[in-house]
Amino acid sequence: MQSRIVGLAPAFSLFPNLNTPHKTFTFHQILVLIITFTAYASFHASRKPPSIVKSVLGPPSLNSSSIDNGWAPFNGTQGTKRLGENVEESLRKHEAEGAVLLENVDDSSFAIGFLEAWRLPGVAPYAFCLFFSKLVAYTFLYWLPYYLRHTAVAGVNLSHKTAGILSTVFDVGGVLGGISAGFISDKIKARALTSITFLALSIPALIMYRVYGSVSMFINIVLMFISGLLVNGPYALITTAVAADLGTQDSIKGNGRALATVTAIIDGTGSVGAALGPLLAGYISSRGWNSVFFMLIVSIFFAGLFLVRLAKSEINTMRSGELIASSVP
Repeated sequence: MQSRIVGLAPAFSLFPNLNTPHKTFTFHQILVLIITFTAYASFHASRKPPSIVKSVLGPPSLNSSSIDNGWAPFNGTQGTKRLGENVEESLRKHEAEGAVLLENVDDSSFAIGFLEAWRLPGVAPYAFCLFFSKLVAYTFLYWLPYYLRHTAVAGVNLSHKTAGILSTVFDVGGVLGGISAGFISDKIKARALTSITFLALSIPALIMYRVYGSVSMFINIVLMFISGLLVNGPYALITTAVAADLGTQDSIKGNGRALATVTAIIDGTGSVGAALGPLLAGYISSRGWNSVFFMLIVSIFFAGLFLVRLAKSEINTMRSGELIASSVP
């Protein structure tokens, strides 16, 4: 059997200065953070064009003076439904992605099986919470530019370009939301409580955005930013810190494959919701945008409902810790 020669990573060959002895561990941590952020930002940006294209293909706004009448068959009375069906490919992709992940970890997990992982404390509640959280987040991702294009702001219908640029405010709010949710949950040591708080606050935020978002551009931007912060906070927290916490519980501590199994279950379940949300929005939007926002609010309610028991447990744990601390002289 030939011995395998382990060489340096390609980046070190291209940029030899990165491998000098005086580079500290902190330097490489920051470098990994920057590379990861850039890669994910690029990946997320690649999903933005389809959402902007919807406003170009779909039926024109009723109050728009633009000569742009959309493209067949998306510009007819059933245009939004056709646009929703156009997400079917994304639905299949996400379902296949989740299925492949779950199948792979199930076959390669020697210490913990697929069904056993589902029975671990917290896995099922967080998985179903992520299903509804990503349903809401991805509905905004794929439909927000279209909504802005077809909703007058201060009495003015936005252009395709302006609607696309303005919709990124929601994403910027989501970045801060993910950072805030992670920071707060680390401080109070309560992931579920943090998530359910963000979800609860996002309901009035969405209601206010739907009611007052058309008053002025400034109000629209502020409410959109707040909505993005609150909607994406739990989604970002569950896919990162929560998945890692659940995969390193005492019962499976030290088993790296268990972490992969738990992460795959949570992300795979969330991926189905991510694909289902935009598809449903295409059909429901034909009844009006109030119906779409109602669907989003109901989804957020169910997302929070799955975390109620875990949040109560965290609150009891926090109270017990306070009582113990107060009893110590």
